[in-house]
Amino acid sequence: MEKINLNNVSLSYETKGQGSDVLLLHGFPSSMYMWNEIKKELIENGYKVTIVEQRGYPLSRLKNFDVLSFNIEELSKDIEELIIKLNLDQNLTIVGHDWGSIVAWAVTSRENVNINKVVSICGGTEFPLSAVYSNLTYKEKPHYISSFQNVRESANIIDNNLESFFRSAYRRNNQIGENVDLSLENVFINYISESCVLNENEIIDLIQHFDESSIDQPIAWYANIDLNSELSSAWRKEVNIPVHFIFGEVDAAVKLNDKMRERLMSSGTNVKITEILGAGHWLPITHRESVLKEIYV
Repeated sequence: MEKINLNNVSLSYETKGQGSDVLLLHGFPSSMYMWNEIKKELIENGYKVTIVEQRGYPLSRLKNFDVLSFNIEELSKDIEELIIKLNLDQNLTIVGHDWGSIVAWAVTSRENVNINKVVSICGGTEFPLSAVYSNLTYKEKPHYISSFQNVRESANIIDNNLESFFRSAYRRNNQIGENVDLSLENVFINYISESCVLNENEIIDLIQHFDESSIDQPIAWYANIDLNSELSSAWRKEVNIPVHFIFGEVDAAVKLNDKMRERLMSSGTNVKITEILGAGHWLPITHRESVLKEIYV
């Protein structure tokens, strides 16, 4: 692992291999190491792979921060400067999962760096405005994204329940149904022994990764979704490079409905959308070959 200073933040990253560039961007609540198996296979198949711990996560935590430090413009600048300083200019493919896909899309739309292709996993292009989530309640409890608008309070709940948080977050296909309870407590705290997409050692490693810091800075990404919509209006456009959106059929947190499909298809001139049957939110872990296939195409 190495450190690079850019855009007023010190990011941890790793680059290995030779060949065309692939940049892998994790989402919430993950780390740069979620890509280890995909990274290994890409390197073995002739790619140069860069993984990065994004702004606010334990290995790239800001010493002093306010919520505005995590808006989409700052997140995009981090990745743009990383691409430029590391010379990731050999047919670059950006692969983003969850929030990583939102950052990948913004970097693509801003057109400050050359990108050959984008693979977007369980994310899309932008979050809806916070008002959309504020209208959603579950047994009188708010949607977890509404809870995340209060960064400190949400972080305190999670920091005091880290093991339950990660075991709940990485449940296997636990979000099946039309009226799933998406409150913070149900999605991230109330673990009930469902099977996990990570093995026991991986769960322990993830808990330890976050144990000495708070989840507050990753949550702060969510507290900027209204500002992000405003900022994105400056560069929101139809993109021309190949973009492949991949979703899991039973991922209720990021559901591919008809309205979303129509919006994504209109976001570019070369767009492909795939929904993987029976799959949940953690496709880079549970459906690794499907992700790799789209990088190789």
